[in-house]
Amino acid sequence: MQRLTLPLFCLVFAFGSTDSPADPPSGAELAGYAMTHAGDVARGKALFDDQRTTRCRTCHRVGTSGGRVGPDLSKIGGKFDRIHLIESLLEPSRQIVQGYETSVVLTTAGEVRSGVITGEDARHVTLDDSAGKQWTIARSDIESIKPSATSTMPDDLAKHLSEQQFTDLIAYLETLRTGVGNKFGSATVGPIQIPAGFQIQTLVTGLSGATAMEVLDDGRVLVCEQDGRVRVVKDGKLLTQPMLTLDVEHHWERGLIGVTVHPDFPASNWLYVCYVVDQPYTHHRVSRFRVHGDVADPASEQILIAGDDQSKFGGNVPAGHQGGALHFGPDGKLYIAIGEQTAKQPAQDMHALQGKILCLMDDGSIPPDNPFVNTTQGKYRSIWALGCRNPFTFAIDRRTGRMLINDVGGKFEEINPGVAGTNYGWPKYDHGPIDKQGYTGPIHRYPEASISGGDFAPDAVGKTFAGRYFFADFVHGWVHTIDADAGGKPETFASGLRRPVDLRFSADGSLYVLLRNAWVVDDKFQRDSGSLVQIRRR
Repeated sequence: MQRLTLPLFCLVFAFGSTDSPADPPSGAELAGYAMTHAGDVARGKALFDDQRTTRCRTCHRVGTSGGRVGPDLSKIGGKFDRIHLIESLLEPSRQIVQGYETSVVLTTAGEVRSGVITGEDARHVTLDDSAGKQWTIARSDIESIKPSATSTMPDDLAKHLSEQQFTDLIAYLETLRTGVGNKFGSATVGPIQIPAGFQIQTLVTGLSGATAMEVLDDGRVLVCEQDGRVRVVKDGKLLTQPMLTLDVEHHWERGLIGVTVHPDFPASNWLYVCYVVDQPYTHHRVSRFRVHGDVADPASEQILIAGDDQSKFGGNVPAGHQGGALHFGPDGKLYIAIGEQTAKQPAQDMHALQGKILCLMDDGSIPPDNPFVNTTQGKYRSIWALGCRNPFTFAIDRRTGRMLINDVGGKFEEINPGVAGTNYGWPKYDHGPIDKQGYTGPIHRYPEASISGGDFAPDAVGKTFAGRYFFADFVHGWVHTIDADAGGKPETFASGLRRPVDLRFSADGSLYVLLRNAWVVDDKFQRDSGSLVQIRRR
């Protein structure tokens, strides 16, 4: 798949502006302020249009006016969230949009021109620079043309803005969108709101189709990218080399959709993943791989369980409702969530893995105390609970062993208690309360949106939150907490997060939230738009 990169903003600032702060804030201070403060859109637009201060329109087009050295920004707020907009202004050379790379032209007369090539033919090359000047140079006068990794936008542009000016500009850029509703969370905008006493930091941007993550005891964070890569965040930075790259079928919600490690990792150096392949037919696969340092050995793959042929079950969107989360419990067993691929009936079929919670030993063998081990055969003896719609994520409390399952959609989003042998009723009973014998209802529910990541807060997060269950919603862009046993009324912990897809706590109480900022893999899929943020106590 062709790589699409983040937007380049070619803002050019007039040095010595009377609006420049006397003691300019650092990039980290600007980022932190802009992430958590609203900004004034009208002032941001005025700043964008100000030819004395920013000269943004010299390079960028919005609507029908502006330059063409940088990308058209008319829809930029719909493509990228506040986190990526902030990065693009503070670190313009990190990722540059294809077609807007800087070229350095050396002429035979010794002149050097730098800018974006906006036109060329057999006789001439046309170059536009960040000052709005256009140069048409005869090829016969060109000594060399070399690419440059440096953006035409200056790296220090933000030092000429106050925290409020910078935030106003970001707030305006967020509004640049057309035809964007909020059906899939695309309209969520900043600021990101978190409780007093906490701070938020962006660790990683540029993730493509992020689906799931796991936080390791040594501080590393593993992130699944839907097209088959397990990425490693180490010491707060995204490593260039993936831990593992798999050949997956990644249309819609299929792909690499779950990751965890052995409870004794790294002593038992097994990496576990759930992914979808299309050979010899489309099915889930749960495998484990040996890890050495930050890299897994692809040749070490052991397939623990192969799912069912998805073509046999159908569904209105068979590539949807894939589930995929997997985690170990304190009992040393591996639990796996599989969605019903929008086919409904397989969730109650004991000859199908769809719509189930599965349970395996760490080597893929069937636990002898699985609830249906004596009434099923073969791989179906792995079924631990049934009647799920799309159990997108779940979590297991390390201290108590309690499991809570986030099941997406129907009339309600719901959080179900994970209990061996439980039937959650789908599709016989829609999401919501169930008073029928033999079926279990949720401890918490709310109207249909898209519940995503969940985890139990460790003691290190503080007594106010310790033991509570944290869960996110992809559409609403918030993180809520509830009593992990009784459910009850939720409390808002964070909001303004565009399309959170997973969340996990580290042992030190830091909350990691994975932002996908894309719905499914289709013809509108936006690569490199995901990020990882960390929320922790000050």
